[in-house]
Amino acid sequence: MIYLNAAFAQRYAPDELPAAVRAVLGKALRRAAPLTQFALLGALACLPEERRHLPTALLWQSTRGPRLETRAMLEEVCVEGGEPMPFAFLATQPALAAAQIQPFLPGLQSAMHFPLDTEGVADWSLLLSLAGIWLTEDRYAQVLCAHLDYCEDGAEGHWLALAGKPAASCRASFVPAATIRPNALLDTPDFPARLVDRLGQPAASGLQLESPDTPRLAVEFTRYSP
Repeated sequence: MIYLNAAFAQRYAPDELPAAVRAVLGKALRRAAPLTQFALLGALACLPEERRHLPTALLWQSTRGPRLETRAMLEEVCVEGGEPMPFAFLATQPALAAAQIQPFLPGLQSAMHFPLDTEGVADWSLLLSLAGIWLTEDRYAQVLCAHLDYCEDGAEGHWLALAGKPAASCRASFVPAATIRPNALLDTPDFPARLVDRLGQPAASGLQLESPDTPRLAVEFTRYSP
């Protein structure tokens, strides 16, 4: 059994992100891409301080990825004819974001980025299935799953914090689905928000999520009652 200890959404306007980072860290996160800063804010919001040292994995997907950072670097090289600074190039590599997150989340041992190619379609079921395997095998004490996008309009992210043991904040538990229901929830970026909404309804018992790309890859959530 895998437990859902936190689920939430985060949104920032472009000019709000630096101030939010300073409010949490007490300082600016210099030379870190906005997407990395955004990921750090979400990871710290998912985990209270007493859980940040536990063995942790981060699985995150993104439709846009580091598009703004890549565009800025290409303009500098192709239009202006200059050479990008090393940190400008590193900002285009989403897999390296964990290196700047780890000092503030000392338990972070692994991170994987999953690029998406279709707007409005996610693959939470893949992230949850992988997280479930790792937690069942005791490879990590907790796994953070996220969908993060940053563009000119601002940043939007959705998060799930999963663990092999329930915390005081536990909202639900989930297991791989034995059978596929016809009313499975759509696998979209805002799935965590819709999951919280459904879990808050009195009639909610089992809520199923099915992968859009891999039929029969599905998980089923049940409201947790300690």
